[in-house]
This record gives sequence, structure tokens and C-alpha cells, in this order.
Amino acid sequence: MAKGLNLLEVNLVNFFFFTTLFICEIPTGAFADVFGRKLSFVISCFLMSTGLFVYASATTFWFFVLAEVIAAIGSTFASGAFQAWLIEHLKLQGYEGSMGPIFAREQQLKSAVAIIAAVLGAYLASKNIALPWIVGGCIMFVAGILAVIYIREDEFERKSFSFREGILHMGNTIGKSVHYGVNNNAVRFILVLGVVQFFAVQAPNMQWQPFFGQFLPNKTSFGFIFAGISIALIIGSALAPWFLRKIVDERVALTISQCVIGVGICTTVLFQQFLPAISIFLIHEVARGLFVPLKDVYLNDNIPSHERATLISFEAVSHHIGGMIGLLVSGVVAQHYSIPVAWIMSGAVLVCSTLILFGKTRK
Repeated sequence: MAKGLNLLEVNLVNFFFFTTLFICEIPTGAFADVFGRKLSFVISCFLMSTGLFVYASATTFWFFVLAEVIAAIGSTFASGAFQAWLIEHLKLQGYEGSMGPIFAREQQLKSAVAIIAAVLGAYLASKNIALPWIVGGCIMFVAGILAVIYIREDEFERKSFSFREGILHMGNTIGKSVHYGVNNNAVRFILVLGVVQFFAVQAPNMQWQPFFGQFLPNKTSFGFIFAGISIALIIGSALAPWFLRKIVDERVALTISQCVIGVGICTTVLFQQFLPAISIFLIHEVARGLFVPLKDVYLNDNIPSHERATLISFEAVSHHIGGMIGLLVSGVVAQHYSIPVAWIMSGAVLVCSTLILFGKTRK
């Protein structure tokens, strides 16, 4: 928006990001299963770094699209690979416990680092809008170097075949994974939840800054709000193991958290005062933090090891489908009507779709 893009154009830039994710997610997941999770993650770091540097110098719509496409390809190389590497590496070390606490701790650590990054990034943006992207690109480049040095993949079975055979093996892995995902009830449940959630959250994801900006004095304030979002995600992920023990039924737990997200999106924009609006918004973020580890446990308990990275990527594809549609719809609604209308529409779709899906699942 600082470079002159309107609400719809901002959403369209991110639409290209999700479209690229959709195209590349499963092939790059299969790449990790065939050629190694470490190699896939290292490629991801350097592509993400490149995308951030391009973003820093972008001034036009299509320049931003180029940056998003590069970053999206990089993101897909890591989305299934890193989690698959973690799970298989822990198994090799003899870990036999639940992955729930580990996924919850992962979410907490990511959110804790995001607090520092958000405040620093907002401060840098107040000096020069390109600085956060430059610093981010440098950090991702360092992450790639550290991954080369420190990630061990002794458990990965390296196969001696040609590139052509590797491509054929990737195709076979994709075929088996898609067939498993479509025919497994648990995976199918997660896929549909992913579609509707990522449809609904694009409005708040893309528009919380212009919505809350009407109450704030400067750009640096956005960093403190994002720090609050990160704290809310930490609280949600920390509650996940306890919440699952209380509810027991994983599908019920996922449905409750999903509905809280939708209600929070709808009700945030009903307030034109900062304190009640931000309070409801942060409650919805707690529910989003709760949902992620619940979903990760449920998914990984229901997929086989050999196609794990591909199936995790297959699950991520559902996010991209929902995100692509959500970006287009919420962008058009916000541009031609208003941000509150886009949020209320998105939250209502999420709640209604989730309850319908849960009802059909129970039957």
C-alpha cells in the first residue's frame, strides 16, 4: 500500500503467492521424500532469501508478484520437508512419545521469535519500508548456511538412480499420497477444514493493519500488535495438550477451535473502539494457535512414514486452495464494500461450513 496498491491489488499479489504454492506444494514435497529433506530445506532457505531481497526493491504490482512467486517456491520446499525430517529424526533417536507437546512447543518458539521480529521489523519500516525485507533476506541466507552445517540426515535412505528415475519415483510417490489422502477419512476431514479456514482468514490476515491503523499513531505500533498476536498464538498452542485431554475427541476439539476463530473474525469489526476490537481479535488468534498443534497431531497420527512429507504437502495444498479463493473474494468485497463486510462474510462462512462438516462426519 505504501507503493500505491489498493486493497484488491494487495490481495492479488498474495493470490499469486498462493497460486504458486498450489502448483509447487506436492512436487516439492515428493522431491523431499525422494532426494532428501535436508536438501529440500536448504534450497528453501536460499529461495526465500532471494524472494525477500526482490521484495525490498519492488515498486510495481508485477515486481511484487515476482517476489511472491520466488518466495512461494522456496516456502514449498520447506513446508513438508522440515516437519518430516523432524519426526523421522526423533524416531531414529528412540523417541516414542506423543508429537503433540513437540508441535505445541514448535508453535510457541515460532511465536516467541515473531514477537522480537515484529517489533524490530515495524521499527525498521518506520525508517525505511524496505529495511525489514533486506534484514529478513539476510537472516534466511544465514539459516541456509546453518542448515547445511548442522542438519543431520543419517536416517535418510539415499537411492542411487538417475534424475529421470528420480522424477518417475516422485510421480509414483505423489500418486500414492493423493490416493491415500482422498480415501482416508481423517486426512479428508483435515483437508476440508483447511480449505474453509484459509478461505476465511485471508480477510483478517491481509486487512488487520488498515483496520487497526485507524486507531494507531504510527507504523511502529503495528509491531506491538503483532507481538500481541504472537503471544496469543503461544497461549493457544500451550493450551492445546490440555484442551485435547479435556475434549478427548480430536474432531470435536478441532471443530470448537475452528468455530471460535470464525466468531472472532465476525465480531472484531463490530466494534469501532480499539480496546474491545483488539481484545476479540486476540481471542481469535488464541484459537488459531490452538488449532495448529491439534491439526498436526491428528494428521501425523493418520499418515504413513514413507510418504509423510508428500502428504503433509498435500494437506498444505488445501490451505492454498482456500487461500486463493479467500484472497479474491475478500479483496473484491473489501474494495467495493468495506473491510467489516469482508470480515463478517468470511467468519460466517467458516462457522457455518465447519458445523456442516462436523455434522456430516458425526453421521
